[in-house]
Amino acid sequence: MKRLLLHSLCLLALLFSVTVLLQGQKAQTQFDGTWSLMVKGDILQFSFSADNEEGNGTMHNSCKISRNELTGFKTGQGITFSVKRPAGRISMTGDVSDNRGHGTFSFVADKAFSEYMAADGFRDIPVKTLFLFAVKNTNPDYIKKIKEMGFRDLSLDNLIAFVALDISVDYISGIRNSGFKSIEPGNIISFKALKIDPGYISRIKKIAGDDLSVNDVVSFAALKIDENYAEEMYNSGYKLSGPDLVQFKALGITPEYVKEMMATGFDRISKDDIIQFRAQHITPGYVREVRDMGFNKKITADIVVKLKIFKIDREYVQMIRSAGYPDLPPDKFVEFKIFKIDRDFIDRATRFLGTKPTPEKLIQLKTAEGNHP
Repeated sequence: MKRLLLHSLCLLALLFSVTVLLQGQKAQTQFDGTWSLMVKGDILQFSFSADNEEGNGTMHNSCKISRNELTGFKTGQGITFSVKRPAGRISMTGDVSDNRGHGTFSFVADKAFSEYMAADGFRDIPVKTLFLFAVKNTNPDYIKKIKEMGFRDLSLDNLIAFVALDISVDYISGIRNSGFKSIEPGNIISFKALKIDPGYISRIKKIAGDDLSVNDVVSFAALKIDENYAEEMYNSGYKLSGPDLVQFKALGITPEYVKEMMATGFDRISKDDIIQFRAQHITPGYVREVRDMGFNKKITADIVVKLKIFKIDREYVQMIRSAGYPDLPPDKFVEFKIFKIDRDFIDRATRFLGTKPTPEKLIQLKTAEGNHP
């Protein structure tokens, strides 16, 4: 489960790289960068870029701005226009055609907004964080409502994530009403980054039951487990619990893989068997190879797994048989491989005893030699 959580948190890497870039800046109220835009009717899609002064990357932000928010906007060469947001003013200069534009920008933070944030516990906010708030049109009312929902000790890092991911009050309410009344800010961030919404939560509860933890939901979403996957696995012969589905999907067990392994001649392949098969990268081809080795004893799933774990192949089986052990059962081949018994050791043991040792005697001699694992 820890691996799955780590896997799901990797989806937040881009988000928190933004946080890193926004933190640690020198105290300032202005900075510059470049912009580009695409015009779609009355909506303009802006992209902003600015180098980080510490030399550890470039900050990118984007947003949609309606024409009526802009002051001085028009098409042409060398035009100047701006947009005023609670966190500050973004002033732009450049060229704009009918559908595209590019140029440079200058952002100046709003003093009153910074003072409000300081009074609310967010002191010394870097200017690039304020720029993000301007791009996302964050206002004091949003922050107030977030805190009123119980997140009174919200850190600046979490607030940045909330803003960057467009986490709304309605989104938080929806998640809470889906059964997670006391969800923490970090989990809200994980949910939104993984595009988990109340509809998704409702669907996976039909699969795995109502008793789902936050980590369960994150695991399901990170692995893209949905009703179709659960139904297909059920039709393959396995009625899986929520944790079972997570394990199956994490291992890459598909209905097609189950069907292929079922067709290799086993009377039954249990849930644990199929997990072991997949974990050991056992394919139908390997099962056929094991059957072609000519074991008299009935081949079971457990035997196949053991043979695969200890890398027992046709070449090793033929070597041991040609050394005088033609009827050795699969489990004994496993013991031989564990103790590294090969043709050379068998020949030496035979010369030492003057006769062919029994399999048990070979293992005793190998143990006495001190070369066992």
